[in-house]
Amino acid sequence: MTTVPLTPPRGDETADPGEAVPAETEPAAPVGIVELSERVAASVLTRFPWLLRASEIMLALFTLACLVAVGTRLSALPLLPIPEFAVSWLFLRRLRASETRAQQLRWSLLTAFAAMVGFWVMSVVARWV
Repeated sequence: MTTVPLTPPRGDETADPGEAVPAETEPAAPVGIVELSERVAASVLTRFPWLLRASEIMLALFTLACLVAVGTRLSALPLLPIPEFAVSWLFLRRLRASETRAQQLRWSLLTAFAAMVGFWVMSVVARWV
């Protein structure tokens, strides 16, 4: 069985322990979805510093695959995703230079969106050719 001492907390000058009131703590400020997303993006970029380099390499490989597809399919249509991959690479460079969490979130989302548009264009081209 546990016993609780009947002495007031330190710094409390009341004579009766029953009158001792613990100090109220301030409730934490509510965190919204934007702040949570910024924290996640910043923590991922901090924990995995190789992720930016791997993304650059993958974008280069996808661009190379588009260039090889031009020669194998004998059509210029596989060149359509290359501008989207170039834009994604530019956003990735901006992400590398970003300093605040808000900038990191913004540039990482734009990088992912530009790459997804490039993949979508690649799939559309694959259906046409």
